[in-house]
Amino acid sequence: MPLWYIASSSNEKGENIMAHIIKVDGSKEAIADTELKTLQEAVGGYIEIVPISMSRYIVLDEEGKLKGKQVNKLATMMYENPNDCIVGDVVVCNQDEID
Repeated sequence: MPLWYIASSSNEKGENIMAHIIKVDGSKEAIADTELKTLQEAVGGYIEIVPISMSRYIVLDEEGKLKGKQVNKLATMMYENPNDCIVGDVVVCNQDEID
């Protein structure tokens, strides 16, 4: 099972919730609203969108490294780039949730 699959779940009605905040401490929280303001609040700054599969994305703080944010180990594993790391809280979502 790919790691990005971990960041999906269902709500109490059984509906798929695909967008989640993945925090630096490894915890995750489902979010229903993926409007720009919500994404910026979730990541703590201006957003950058990074693909992790054909239709899944990590939304992160584009200045997270400059701000000295901690490495997000789970998001870094999802990113699967041995030359880079993801820092700060991120949102993992489907492409259609951020169009």
